Amino acid sequence: MKQLLVIFFLFLLVSNVKADPSFNKYFSGQTMRVDFYMTGDSEGLIISLDQVYKEGRWPGNPDKLIDRLNNGSYYVKIYSLIDNQLIYSKGFNCIFGEYQTTGPAKKGEKRTFMETVRFPCPKSPVNLVIEERNSKNILKTVFSRTIDPDNENIIHEKPDSRDRVYTAQENGDPGKKVDFVFVAEGYTKQEWGKFKKDVDHFTEVLFKAEPYKSHRNLFNVYGAFRPSSQSGVDHPTRDTFRNTALDASYNALNLRRYLLVDDRKTMRDIASVVPYEAIIVMANTERYGGGGIYNNYTIFAVDHARSEFLFMHEFGHGFAGLADEYFSSTVSYENYYPEGTEPTEPNITALLDTNQVKWEEHLSPGIPVPTSWGQDEIRKLRKQQEAYKEEMKEKIEKLESEGASEKTINDVREKHSETNRQLEREIGKIREKYRKKYEGKIGVFEGAGYQAKGLYRSEIGVHMFDSEDFTYGPVSEEAIMEIIRHYTE
Repeated sequence: MKQLLVIFFLFLLVSNVKADPSFNKYFSGQTMRVDFYMTGDSEGLIISLDQVYKEGRWPGNPDKLIDRLNNGSYYVKIYSLIDNQLIYSKGFNCIFGEYQTTGPAKKGEKRTFMETVRFPCPKSPVNLVIEERNSKNILKTVFSRTIDPDNENIIHEKPDSRDRVYTAQENGDPGKKVDFVFVAEGYTKQEWGKFKKDVDHFTEVLFKAEPYKSHRNLFNVYGAFRPSSQSGVDHPTRDTFRNTALDASYNALNLRRYLLVDDRKTMRDIASVVPYEAIIVMANTERYGGGGIYNNYTIFAVDHARSEFLFMHEFGHGFAGLADEYFSSTVSYENYYPEGTEPTEPNITALLDTNQVKWEEHLSPGIPVPTSWGQDEIRKLRKQQEAYKEEMKEKIEKLESEGASEKTINDVREKHSETNRQLEREIGKIREKYRKKYEGKIGVFEGAGYQAKGLYRSEIGVHMFDSEDFTYGPVSEEAIMEIIRHYTE
């Protein structure tokens, strides 16, 4: 009798999970792209429609039209006007959402950013809705517009004759595969060969890491190439500017290493020559930098010594919606994650309830929650470093004002430098001690999402924290697999 009851309740549970809408009932098979502008500051947002396009075949899984991952600061939702049913949804992030957390935005400085959403082209008029999360992570409608697929103003142009396609690997129907496109930025016409070589190289880098490695047959990988007039990208802090296809530039949001695409409309035009779910922009430059924005795009510099690490890290953001697990590097954001709210990203947590850990099923047996890893000792030493740095600055300023010799000033610098090196050695010993203790174990380690306190990661150090190897760790790997399954099953 108990067994029958279990089966009955399982049947009720499955039957209550609403099936995705019928693709053939609502959609034509093409792709619809909507470009729009987001304008505002930390206190407000205005969205205005730019242009609507019809592009090639829809690359997504026709059986998975509703995004149930609950990740992303925004959601696009498409409702049929015939029966008012939700027929498509997808979570995403955007640069405007990041800008809202910066100092200038909080001072009321308004800026405008262009963004894009794509969805299967409907057969009849639909209501396009964009929702934004509030400080409690509740989605609220911020834009709504009727889209008629038969409107004469919808653009359906042929691809630009300058654009070339390179196929790195093709494993089958885009509708049942994950489709990536590497888009060239800052490659001249003469660098077509380099572009193909770079696509091949970073394709192999990607498939060194799990879960990509074990599921390589589920991916199609393409390259889309439009030549730039000049090689490289813009470096505003170096007073260096290049005429390139996508107008990519460092110093985004006033952070030197943050590299983003300024001409995202052209990026979408070029990418549309192939079916794609994820855009990866390869910046033909040697300076360290990049960025990854969930369900939007990834960009990275291809010729730096750490480009492989950079690519995999930024792609963790762009494709899988993973959060940064580090907390000590400089960023432009201020209080990116509101206190008391659980982040939507799968690999960090606010640990609002120690009895309900986000990755409970992955926790190592017997591990304490939260998991101390010497962070308080390290924090104390970091404060000492800051104090010594300020002390050195004041001493040198005083010596300079008194006309002290260069040797005297250099002696002060060296003394303080040796103190700093000693503190670094002490920090290193603490980190190594706990790394040996917790290497490969899943716990709840404080320090993540740009915050030393109040946010936690699952491991003492993996790829989204500071690891140089190709290991995301079980928690992030499971999140990546959920997305792969969404596109392929």
